[in-house]
Amino acid sequence: MTRPTRLLALCLGSLLAVSTLFPTTAIGAENTDQLVATQHQNLAIPSSNNSGWRNGDDPDARRWYDNGVMATSKEFFDPGSQSWYWADADGSIAHDKDVFQRSNGGKWVRYNHSGHMIKGEDFRYSGWYLFNNLTGAMLKGMQHVGSNGGKWVYYDKITGKMAHGEQYVNYDAAHTGWYLFDNNTGAMFHGDTFVRSNGGKWVRYDGTSGKMVYGLQRQDGAYYYFDTQTGKMAHGKTYVPDWRGSYWFNEVTGRSEGVYYENCEAVRRAGKAPLHREQPGYRNDLDRDRDGVACEG
Repeated sequence: MTRPTRLLALCLGSLLAVSTLFPTTAIGAENTDQLVATQHQNLAIPSSNNSGWRNGDDPDARRWYDNGVMATSKEFFDPGSQSWYWADADGSIAHDKDVFQRSNGGKWVRYNHSGHMIKGEDFRYSGWYLFNNLTGAMLKGMQHVGSNGGKWVYYDKITGKMAHGEQYVNYDAAHTGWYLFDNNTGAMFHGDTFVRSNGGKWVRYDGTSGKMVYGLQRQDGAYYYFDTQTGKMAHGKTYVPDWRGSYWFNEVTGRSEGVYYENCEAVRRAGKAPLHREQPGYRNDLDRDRDGVACEG
């Protein structure tokens, strides 16, 4: 065998040895990308027997997995934080938003910046709201809360926002009427007060229900009369349908001072002259010298 021939044979043998040690089937670019993706997927998704957070440090990127399956369009409970959360359709965790859920018969709930379901009182959107301490459901209507020493407040039946000032409520028969709520705390007012509506008027809010009163009312041993349309407290001469006549109500306190006499002649015709200050029907207009005795002589 000539020298060139021996060299050729030697080269062929070396190539055969290399092909034996390293198979000729190579991993192409497509297979390489698939392998990398599979390895990344295995690192990002929990195994089928694992649940918990992924990317937990980023509130926008984190996701929750139940037994290896990403939570979507559902509420879930995290034992670690002892809080309820909501996963949107894309798996993102709701935060700083209100969500309607079908649980507990359907309810609006709210999630704070950390994604925790809010319970109790919450100030947001320039107002106060209240959420059930057990279910997290947004509460509406008349509610009693413990803040400010305990108070009755009203949360709008549509928005759930706490009411302030004069408020007409009509969500059910028992509560239909006008109420007054403190401009700062929202606490329901009870008693007599001056309001600016209808050109300004004195009104009374029931001592128990807080609802504005109308018509003839008796309180602390005296009668008062409140307009049947506006609730305005009567002062001076006022016709009282219940008594079928005109009566006098103190111009300051609004207390009934008995029958109304147009003048002293009417007092004399009724056989009531003279009238003393403490007697029904007495008023300053009948007492010319303001000595406490009207229609003398």
